[in-house]
Amino acid sequence: MNAPLHAVIVAPQIVPSSLAELTDVYCRHAVSVRGVLESSAAAERPYLKRFFDWFGPPESAADLFRRIHVNSVTQCLINYAAKYGPGSRRCMQNTVRLFLRFAYHAGYLDRDLSALSPSVRSVRMGKVVRPIPSVCIEALLGSIHGDTPAGLRDRALVCLLSTYGVRGVQVRRLRLEDVDWARERIHFPAVKRGRAVEQHLTASAGNHLAAYIRKGRPNISHREVFLRTDAPFGPITQPRELSKLLRKRMIQAGIKLPEGGRYGAHCFRHAFAARMYGHVPFKDVVDMLGHRDPSTTLIYGKVDVATLSKAALPWPGGTR
Repeated sequence: MNAPLHAVIVAPQIVPSSLAELTDVYCRHAVSVRGVLESSAAAERPYLKRFFDWFGPPESAADLFRRIHVNSVTQCLINYAAKYGPGSRRCMQNTVRLFLRFAYHAGYLDRDLSALSPSVRSVRMGKVVRPIPSVCIEALLGSIHGDTPAGLRDRALVCLLSTYGVRGVQVRRLRLEDVDWARERIHFPAVKRGRAVEQHLTASAGNHLAAYIRKGRPNISHREVFLRTDAPFGPITQPRELSKLLRKRMIQAGIKLPEGGRYGAHCFRHAFAARMYGHVPFKDVVDMLGHRDPSTTLIYGKVDVATLSKAALPWPGGTR
């Protein structure tokens, strides 16, 4: 029964000699068999390491598989759930589930334990977004002083995030050729199966970008606009790098977000959508956010309290 499945998914092989080698084998399998992007496979590595570390960490891959059983996996996930929020739990449980399925099909485990790691259920439209207030954005931009490379870069970063409402990854991947100075247009690449976003290059965004590129950006061969300000110079490849510098800037500016708000690039996206929602045609909001599915944009309607209040019905027996 299992032989054909092994042949289709991945051929059984000798257990890798180290956890690093095992991780590489798993990531290659994710790309070649599951068909995910290399960047998506790389994003699973931190969670895979946390899973391995929970077991000791083991001295070798063979030692790891000796320690993996029903109770140990269950306890690992219970322990993780007690320390991390739903977003991290979702990523962890998804990685563990895929890894256990891979280990079984590769012949490293004699049982498929993937069902021990269920999906984290999230209620669609169950959250209310927490945008950063406009006064906080203005205060943040005003607090970034000086003509240092970091100051010029971070001012331009915050300006683009707040002006266009794009995702942090779109700003990190922005390339020099994506800014059309002659036509006064700026192009952000498509991410997360969404659409690319092309917008008018505003005077403020253009000025901040030009100042950074001319005076603060390292003169190296990388085409990404935003680079690290310390050696080794290069693109800001990890989302946590962008979140860390934004959080640092907000704390330095004394900005306290509303309850439930998070320091990071996405709070600017929420703020942009909240400003647009109800003031421009809904289809335009969908396009500006780069969504393919309009229902994804509907969550931002929850912040339009003034319009939502008109739909409220009188409470039976209450004051009219």
